[in-house]
Amino acid sequence: MSDHKKMIETVVFSHFKELPKFIRRITIGISNEVYEVGLRSQVVIARLSPYDKYLRGSHDHIPKFKALGIKVPEILVEDYSKRDIPLAYQIQSKIEGYDLGEVIEALSDDELKALGKEVASIFKKVSTLPSSDKFGLIWGGGEEEVSDSWTERMKIWLEESKERGLKTGVMDSEMKAIGEGLYGRYKAYFDSVKPITYYGDISSKNIMIQNGVFNGLVDLDGLTQGDPLEAIGRIQIAWYGTRYGELYTRAIMDELGLDQVQREVVLMYALLNKIAESAENGIQFNENTRDEVNWEKAKACKAVIKRVAGELKIRSG
Repeated sequence: MSDHKKMIETVVFSHFKELPKFIRRITIGISNEVYEVGLRSQVVIARLSPYDKYLRGSHDHIPKFKALGIKVPEILVEDYSKRDIPLAYQIQSKIEGYDLGEVIEALSDDELKALGKEVASIFKKVSTLPSSDKFGLIWGGGEEEVSDSWTERMKIWLEESKERGLKTGVMDSEMKAIGEGLYGRYKAYFDSVKPITYYGDISSKNIMIQNGVFNGLVDLDGLTQGDPLEAIGRIQIAWYGTRYGELYTRAIMDELGLDQVQREVVLMYALLNKIAESAENGIQFNENTRDEVNWEKAKACKAVIKRVAGELKIRSG
């Protein structure tokens, strides 16, 4: 924090001609180092990263979302040269509110249903953005992590999770078998997917809620070309087994008109996302994460994985 604080003070003074009143770390997220910074007339969000592609992603994607009528932050300052400080940086306006994960339990049924419709409308709008014939993540400045098929992206994702999980000991033979069973069961479906643009990082974070209603999206570094049902699976697994989570996810799926086959696919992606989340335990990405396994969390994740695999009748060995 101390090094980042000095960097932020340098950047803020350079661009705003004042020193911050406060610098407060935002502890949600694992890609960038993100801070809330108090200035005399406003509060802004400072984002630091050694990798240009993440911040350039927001540079590229924010105007697209604004053109679609989706509320997103303004980019006030950005610099990728690493001349002033040893990291690329971006300062954005702050969208007021709380990440959905912090407040979802307090939302009423009507608020959850209204939010579900709002999020479904975001999926519909983003799907109108053009896609290439590739599958995977689109960052900024031409940076991509793409493959020729969705099947290949899913294989890479599962292999990455297996590699991480085996390294830390989080993934055992049972979880490994579930992942392999999932891939085998749904490979034909993966083969059929055509690339559609969607914003994937839209579950328990990056949706800002103020006074019970949607107030904007943040952290727009990456877009995905592939199957938007994957992102709905991410939403479903965030609060799997809770009444409010089921109500919210159902509201999104109802608004999108998903049939029973598509809802099963959503559950499959929920399982895939839970395996990936479990495998991140004990891997350090930024200062919000640690290279020590939280075994209590690992146990809870595995219980959910087994439960969802049971729903899908995917055997664990």
